[in-house]
Amino acid sequence: MSDTGITENDMLIHKLGVLGSGTMGKQIALLCASHGYPVIIWNHIARDNFFQDLEKLCLLQARLGLIQKDAISPIMSLISYTSDITQLCDCDFIIETVKESSSVKTSVLQMLGNIVTENTIFATNSSTFSTTELASITKNPQQFIGIHFFNPPMSMKLIEVIKGELTNDYTVSKALDLLSRLEKHPVVLPETPGFVVNRLLFPMINEAIFLLSEGIADEKTIDSCMKMGANHPMGPLELADFIGLDVCLSILETLVHETGDAKYRPAHLLKKYVRAGKLGKKAGIGFYTYRKKG
Repeated sequence: MSDTGITENDMLIHKLGVLGSGTMGKQIALLCASHGYPVIIWNHIARDNFFQDLEKLCLLQARLGLIQKDAISPIMSLISYTSDITQLCDCDFIIETVKESSSVKTSVLQMLGNIVTENTIFATNSSTFSTTELASITKNPQQFIGIHFFNPPMSMKLIEVIKGELTNDYTVSKALDLLSRLEKHPVVLPETPGFVVNRLLFPMINEAIFLLSEGIADEKTIDSCMKMGANHPMGPLELADFIGLDVCLSILETLVHETGDAKYRPAHLLKKYVRAGKLGKKAGIGFYTYRKKG
């Protein structure tokens, strides 16, 4: 037993739930299953090709050396998929990765509040919304925490763990124990707009867009300067495309709103691209043009 009175048995998680089967939801579920956790993924609409996509993701992780190829079948057997939210009733830890929309998150968290037990821990992967505000939607805000995974979750080690105003020490301990078992490096932070990484990262991305719009340099030059001059693996415009330009815009707007600081004001070119549907890699076009799959 630890000094806090929490035993190792208290820390054990028997079943994980993941809300949302998008890019982050699938990869977080795969990460957890690859460490032996049974996972159920919920999505508001069950996608027919979900398991085919999951198998492709597993094969990619195997090629990258992150999982063994002969482990794919056992890992996939630990993952189930549903559009029936009541199937998450016996999960003791649930990670929310649904669309970055207040109304969507509110609706899903309210539905789950009537289904899960009073001991269920909730975590949000959101980097935009307040952990405390989302916790207030649930019946037990003391058991709600922010766990910000970085894309791609299988290989990125850092996790920003956000302690909301009402988050209790038990919830923090349980989250840290899970992340330790997932072989991640968690950093516990108080709730603050943008946390640490986004507070540093998005002004750089935004400034790169300003440089482009002012005609100082083209996309490839800006990116190569940061890759060769600052040893970044990706340039800021390439990274923006990877994240999604709509997500970049949302985060910058949130930083402006939450801090009141005009230094986070989004570049007009970023707004134009988002309005035009040029959202980056997922749309096939952003600052660069990408070949669409299939």
